[in-house]
This record gives sequence, structure tokens and C-alpha cells, in this order.
Amino acid sequence: MKSLILLCLTIFMLGGCVNTTTCTSIPEDSPDLPGSNFLEYRKMHEENRDLPIGIEVHIHDTPNGGVFSVAFFTDDTGDLVSKEEATNVEIHECDEDGQSINRTYMRLDYELS
Repeated sequence: MKSLILLCLTIFMLGGCVNTTTCTSIPEDSPDLPGSNFLEYRKMHEENRDLPIGIEVHIHDTPNGGVFSVAFFTDDTGDLVSKEEATNVEIHECDEDGQSINRTYMRLDYELS
């Protein structure tokens, strides 16, 4: 399962886009999150502080002109979960001010062998 998630994130970072019509969005006013400005996540990442489960930050130039990205891994009910348990991921490309300038939604479907 980890390889599929890494593949999806790699596709995103290389400029690919995997969009779905069924995804769960993280509400910007969620009480469990610092808010709609993603600078707090970047700061936590840069200070090596633990991010909430299901959230990853990557510092890099993004395909749509951002300078970092924040990924939210959720289950089918919209709860943040670890990457290993996730069925959806929502990736925000953020500008220098921490504002989301583009969102990519992915449905993570796995085949059990």
C-alpha cells in the first residue's frame, strides 16, 4: 500500500494529476486543524515537530506555482488516518503566504492479493 501512495505523490510532484469526483475534503474550519493557512504545518515540519496523524508536508516547487504542499490522508468517513489506512488523499499546493492555490484529490484504491 505504501508504494501506491508514494507513486501517487510522485506523480503529483512530477506534474501529473489524478483527480476523482469522489473524495472527502478537509473543512478549513476543522477544530483539529490549525486553520486554512497552511504555514503552521510548514513551520511544524521545519521545526521537526510531530504533525497530526494523516498530514504530510513537502517543501518543493509545485506544478502550479506553489512552494510547498500539504497532504491530508483520510478514510471514507473523512477522518484523518495514517497513509497505510487512507482511502483518499487531498493535496494542497501552497504559496509562500501559506494559502492553498491548487487542490488535487485522489481516491486510493487497492487490490488485495
